[in-house]
Amino acid sequence: MKIFYYFLHFLCYVTFILPATCTLVDPNRCSQNFGYCRRRCFKYEKQIDVCFSPSKICCIERLFEED
Repeated sequence: MKIFYYFLHFLCYVTFILPATCTLVDPNRCSQNFGYCRRRCFKYEKQIDVCFSPSKICCIERLFEED
């Protein structure tokens, strides 16, 4: 029964939560938005999307200081 519960929880996460928090983006599209696909963003950049490339994220320079 626990396995069914964890499986249901995983399906809900993959179906509803994950798509709402990030999207997969093509590296060319990231570049068009003045961003870069990197493994980690610099301190002065923020993450906007997840790139198709394995373990890379699309980072864009912050226009103003955010907390």
